Amino acid sequence: MIAALIKRQLAKFQKRYSYDTTYIGEVADLDPHGAVKLALVTGFTGHRFDLPTDAYFAAKITAVQWADCGSCLRLAIAMAIEADVRREEIAALLVGSAADAPEAMVLARRYARAVIENDPCLLEVLEACERRWGRRGVAGLAAATVSGLFYPLFKRGLGYGNACEPVYGELRALMGDAAQRDAGSEWNERTA
Repeated sequence: MIAALIKRQLAKFQKRYSYDTTYIGEVADLDPHGAVKLALVTGFTGHRFDLPTDAYFAAKITAVQWADCGSCLRLAIAMAIEADVRREEIAALLVGSAADAPEAMVLARRYARAVIENDPCLLEVLEACERRWGRRGVAGLAAATVSGLFYPLFKRGLGYGNACEPVYGELRALMGDAAQRDAGSEWNERTA
């Protein structure tokens, strides 16, 4: 009964985002109560703690990128766009130069990277984030970073997963189109 309910919800999610939810369906079959607990994780990791949408998704997308799951990256980008983050800003963040992305998104990206890599500059980045968004905003960045890592790593741990490279190609093409629209300016192809 619980597994069937979960699978109905997964089918809606899959249709809405064109995202393969097979791995979560498998969890529902293996242990329906475990699948319910898995769903509860999303409630927390999706809570922004009043952090602006663009910063939340910049941290989340950065974490998904690090986890290197192409379908999860597509999903995070689709959710960001649905939440009114501009596609061009996301592309600039992932495949453009930092100068092309909004300052808030660049700072959120620095935060996520510093946390994931346990970078010595983390305290400095934390202070900058706290000045900008307060302690609640830092909690939102932490939730976004965990969110971006959780599902790709869980998915890979179950034997599912795919690399991000095709997504980067699409974003590079978008950046190329945007550069042509913006007086033919060049864009940086690095995945910084």
